[in-house]
Amino acid sequence: MGEKNAVCVLIAYDEDGQKITTCTVDRASVLPMMNNALVMDWPLHDVGFKLDDEFARLIGGVAFKLLATRQPRLSPLIAVTEDPESGDGPSST
Repeated sequence: MGEKNAVCVLIAYDEDGQKITTCTVDRASVLPMMNNALVMDWPLHDVGFKLDDEFARLIGGVAFKLLATRQPRLSPLIAVTEDPESGDGPSST
């Protein structure tokens, strides 16, 4: 398995259609855009290399909040409670 097969998952909120859309795209095609984006790294060693329910909840909650920063009509729909033990979240790069 090499980088040529690597993909990224995109999450979008469609205000007109009132839906969340996810899709996969070739990682190489979005790398130039990632260089100009807010990037949040989530080191797997910080979570004991476990991609469990709590980690999925954390990632999903952050994704919703990031979408809502530019699409504020999504904010009132978000009902994800923060885990007080999760700390300040991931490191940013």
